[in-house]
Amino acid sequence: MAIATPSNQVRWLQVWSLASVQGAISLTWIAYGLYLPKFIAEVFAYPVEQAQQFAAILLVIEGAIGIIVEPLFGSLSDRWQRWYSSRMPMIVAGTIAATAIFIGLPSLVIFGGANDFTRLLLPSLAVLWAIAMSTFRSPVICLLASFAGATQLPLAGSVLTLVGGFVASIRPLATKFILSLGAPATFAIASIALLAGVAGLRSAMAHIPKQLNPSSDQSLTTISRFWLNLAIVMFVGATIGLGIRLLMGEVVPRTIRTDLISFTGLSFEILLGSALITQALLALITGQISKLIDNKRLMIFSLGGIVAGLILLSLGYGAIASILIILLILFCLSAVNNGMIAFALTMVPSSLGGLTIGMFFGGLSGAIAIFGYLVPQSSIITTPNVILLNAIVFLSAGIAIALGKKITNNSEPV
Repeated sequence: MAIATPSNQVRWLQVWSLASVQGAISLTWIAYGLYLPKFIAEVFAYPVEQAQQFAAILLVIEGAIGIIVEPLFGSLSDRWQRWYSSRMPMIVAGTIAATAIFIGLPSLVIFGGANDFTRLLLPSLAVLWAIAMSTFRSPVICLLASFAGATQLPLAGSVLTLVGGFVASIRPLATKFILSLGAPATFAIASIALLAGVAGLRSAMAHIPKQLNPSSDQSLTTISRFWLNLAIVMFVGATIGLGIRLLMGEVVPRTIRTDLISFTGLSFEILLGSALITQALLALITGQISKLIDNKRLMIFSLGGIVAGLILLSLGYGAIASILIILLILFCLSAVNNGMIAFALTMVPSSLGGLTIGMFFGGLSGAIAIFGYLVPQSSIITTPNVILLNAIVFLSAGIAIALGKKITNNSEPV
């Protein structure tokens, strides 16, 4: 499948600018996730547990809406690209809207007080913010195709994995610090980071030659020709999203609690944060490997490595073995994270880049949100069963990628 950038070079300034936007998006979601239960508890006068349950329901609703909104606005950005040769106006507008709503959340709680109007407006504003965030994520991420050639996309993706991993480590390592800042300061910092990231990306985009934009003849591409490709992309997004949620939300934390805290003497937060940082750093190594191996093949091998690691982890060889197995799993996971955007972009022509990224993120966010509500820290699901489910999910992702590889190999170049 065709990619917008014809060369095999990587435009690192633009890639790092894109990674800064992705990192800022993650930072806003971390702030939102930490403070939403507190906002609900204050406005509705709920106990902590009930507020957390309400927040979880809102996240499910937002994830379900994302299944529709992400592909919709990804597709709209493709049309905007064809009409105006740029996705940036749409990205900037979505960012400004999302930032305004984001700042409005703590403002509503502080100045609105606990009354019926605020109780109605708070969840509505929270869902509206999630929708606004979904309007520009796919248009932003699909720009990666303009910053790297087809064979270099996973290498460029390693920068996104690196930044994303470090930002994700903030939650276990700095939750107390973030909460000590207070909602106004936290939301202001996250908003400034997002606006600054998009401003930097817009500036970096000025250095992209016009000929790297999709050509006008690609506007004739019909979605119906690639419905199976898009369905596979969405399924892969859902299985990878669910797999990562199981792995980093259940399997690794349970292993840390049962095997590693007593062995290392370190706190759970430090160990989990270290795992996230390690996975981010390993992306630099797997990014270099991706230059030597076809991305889809590397993802299939890496998913197989994760499944093998999970099977070994279930056998319970002890703390040292668990550390080594987790390192193997994190190494393979970094390769998967590096390649997932490249996988989506190479499943369709570049004129459908926004749509395919939207399909991927729609599946990913929907699976994470729904699973996060149905099976969070369930005592019913034992650790061996969680590991088995995790292995099945990752195996399903590998099979779907193999099918996608077969389909694209048999397709005529677009």
